[in-house]
Amino acid sequence: MPDRDPINLNFYWSTQFVRSLYEEGVREVVISPGSRSTPLTLAFAAHPGFQKHVVIDERSAAFIALGIGKASGKPACLVCTSGTALANYYPTVIEATLSKNPMIVLSADRPPHLREIGASQTIDQLKAFGDYPVFFHDIGEPKKSNKSIIRLQKAASQAVMLSKSKSGVAHLNFPFSKPLTPEEEFFNTTIAENEKHARQSYRSYKATGVISHLDEQFWSDLVSSERPVLIAGATSTFNEIETIQNLAKTLDAPIIAEPGSKVPSSKYVISGYDGFLRNGSIAEELSSDLILRFGSEPVSKALINYLSRHSETPQIRFLRDDFLEDESLTSTKHICLQGTLDIPEVSGATDKHWLRNWRRYQKSFAQFRQNSIHPSTPLTDGYIFHTLSQLLPKKAFVMLSNSFPVRDFSLFTNNEAKDVFVNRGAAGIDGIISTSLGISKSAKKTGVLFIGDIAFLHDSNALLEARHINRPLVIIVLNNAGGSIFRILPIHDLKETFTPFFETPQQVSIAALCRAHKVDHALISKPEQLITAFEERIEKPGIHVLECITDAEESMVQRELLWNNFAEEK
Repeated sequence: MPDRDPINLNFYWSTQFVRSLYEEGVREVVISPGSRSTPLTLAFAAHPGFQKHVVIDERSAAFIALGIGKASGKPACLVCTSGTALANYYPTVIEATLSKNPMIVLSADRPPHLREIGASQTIDQLKAFGDYPVFFHDIGEPKKSNKSIIRLQKAASQAVMLSKSKSGVAHLNFPFSKPLTPEEEFFNTTIAENEKHARQSYRSYKATGVISHLDEQFWSDLVSSERPVLIAGATSTFNEIETIQNLAKTLDAPIIAEPGSKVPSSKYVISGYDGFLRNGSIAEELSSDLILRFGSEPVSKALINYLSRHSETPQIRFLRDDFLEDESLTSTKHICLQGTLDIPEVSGATDKHWLRNWRRYQKSFAQFRQNSIHPSTPLTDGYIFHTLSQLLPKKAFVMLSNSFPVRDFSLFTNNEAKDVFVNRGAAGIDGIISTSLGISKSAKKTGVLFIGDIAFLHDSNALLEARHINRPLVIIVLNNAGGSIFRILPIHDLKETFTPFFETPQQVSIAALCRAHKVDHALISKPEQLITAFEERIEKPGIHVLECITDAEESMVQRELLWNNFAEEK
């Protein structure tokens, strides 16, 4: 049989695996060019059911796959050659694991007989990511037996099922011996077969989860609360969002939804908390007798302090698996939530003024912020966020870089955007642009990325993919010439050491970098330029970089004003 001939076996083997992935509902793959991965690459190339993204830089490729998973809820596949190509996935594997995002890594490898003898481009790829993946399997070299093919197909099913059900990374390692390229006739025959395969109907890939039932005592304790609060950290699970909304409605309780929580705006969702909760007397007035916590750990310092103030208060931490997330060490009960929480016919005993008080401070702080932010030169980060947040299209997604952007979004805006994405698993600055590209590719809608200059430069290789982005993606670069996040640390007082070792001022021409990648660029240095530049580009397909020259000192003054001076306005 030609499919089992040595010259065709690697490709045939890979084709069976790729077809199994398709039958399990996987539809997108990110491929980085390489030789040893030829059979896998050709297997995906020959199947019309997959959307293929070819990305040269493996680190960027991995974060693009992360973005696809964030937007779709389904794992995207990554394909790379052997050696250090795989190592470039490591930061993304960590981020995907800690932020509970599905992903499937398919690494080509040298066969066992070439390992440990100095063969070129050969490293130890077995469990290369340690215990971070939720599933690892070394596929083994292709074999002709039907039993081996069945096991290969089962491995595809395992990878998809576990990456989704456990919200993490599945890593499968494929050793291949030469020859790597099939005969042209067999390759063309496979394409024709795959066209038929893609037209067939298979079960769609859906999230699974057991609906959680809790006992009567739990609900009795819950509905007896007079001042309940729900806290939603950054999360990617749709079940949590539904549970949060249902509980808030049942209890008539406020929701503190951090950027990236994906909780849609409603009368229960409170904005401005990072400002007014820093005031001690207000935090005391808004003391809770029950806190329900979901998603990732909080980013907001005000919220972290709020949890610490309530160390003696019942705090129920809903976990997404057996992994404990409780940085403040204040939770008193842990519940592993699987699926959407089943809420019985109950009603809460919440104080009728409770939600109203939270909304009163939300409104008062919003007015205080409005009165405090004025168009000025030099520009400030806060003015950029405050102004552009009011111009965001309703159906657009927002991506927030780590460091100040994820914090500034909750401080300077009403945080009403529904689709806000963050990489808060490991909270690094790597791969932020690439993640945004992945979201854009999968969500297929307008996007806005807020990112600092250092994070932008850290992932500038992502601009290589600019020509493949066909929806508007406006990148707001807050260029304050360095890592201004360190200004909130005590080290800022040691001026001579702080600047060269922490803030690390840079003088890269972002305009020249954009020109080199044929990416639209506009320089914003005055308030009156901002709105026009944004509105001219937000509906134009492709990537547009708005480089906003902001003043680090004035931006900190503005943050501290909102953090520390709200007491007089309450």
